[in-house]
Amino acid sequence: MTALNFAITDEGIFLATDTLVSRDGRPSMFTAKVLALPHLHALITASGSMVLFQRWSLAVLSEILAVHMHLLDIDTPKRLRKIWAEMSDGERGDGPAYIYHLCYDPDVDHFGGYVYRSSNDFESEPLGHGIYREPALDFEPASHREFLTEDFPGELVRACRRLRFAQDRLDLDKRQHIGGQVIAYMMQRNEAEGQPMSTLTTAQTAYVFEDFGSTYVECNDRTFDD
Repeated sequence: MTALNFAITDEGIFLATDTLVSRDGRPSMFTAKVLALPHLHALITASGSMVLFQRWSLAVLSEILAVHMHLLDIDTPKRLRKIWAEMSDGERGDGPAYIYHLCYDPDVDHFGGYVYRSSNDFESEPLGHGIYREPALDFEPASHREFLTEDFPGELVRACRRLRFAQDRLDLDKRQHIGGQVIAYMMQRNEAEGQPMSTLTTAQTAYVFEDFGSTYVECNDRTFDD
């Protein structure tokens, strides 16, 4: 579904993802792949299944009462299993699906997160400080000291481009399509006089892939074909 690179550090959460959505092995559209939840000091993102991400985002926005991401975490596995069971094979896609909750806890002044993987029955798995790269979750998180916040979003953009180049070398039936734009998100502490500690989240278009125009034409042609 996506190129996803993020870092969880003591200074904040730094994330970059592409915008291309493919269907049946062909580019289909461009969209945002991150849901910002400022009232929960959180970002939700995903890889593997756009349908799962969209349905989970809708559930979080319209069905769930939570004042803290720790509370949301309690119900998330059960609810994701229910959504997954109701999805068709086509909606699930060919590979595993991941949902990420990235968040700040003002009670303990800590940035962290959770991952819920279809391959692990969507059990809640904590995410510590480190650098995380998709495709391929099977890695040991790198030390967050390797990530330089003053270079943001440079290193994450370069990581997305490297993933794109790697995917382009694969056969079409094995490729994860990456493209469109790279959108970079940053969530850091925000302290205002007389107010409790909060967060400030920003988003920017950090890079546009060279073939954006031709990919747009292909998506547009497919819209009329369908």
